[in-house]
Amino acid sequence: MIHHDDPSPPDDALDAFVRSAAPTSFAPGFSDRIATRLRADETVSLSDALERQVRRVVPLVAAASLLLAAYNWWGARGSSSSAFDAALNLPRVTLSAAYEPSSLYGDATPSVGTP
Repeated sequence: MIHHDDPSPPDDALDAFVRSAAPTSFAPGFSDRIATRLRADETVSLSDALERQVRRVVPLVAAASLLLAAYNWWGARGSSSSAFDAALNLPRVTLSAAYEPSSLYGDATPSVGTP
């Protein structure tokens, strides 16, 4: 078991050396410098924080959107009537496709039989 109340003589010398090297207080004017720095530090508003985040995220989102549009255009360039439809990967819409029940409600074919 270690006894902290009864230090050995070598520990006394080391303890005295560390205590003599340790600062006893901060430099003069420390509290004034800190107070001045805190007063000068402006609080960041929510709009400033959002603006900073938008500046970081929008270029990445724009690049990803352009890549997705290019990928969609490349895959549908021969089947779409316009480059815009191909880039957005929009399906061709006809009157019969618009009124088809599976496109409105998913696969809504009722099962014929008893449960």
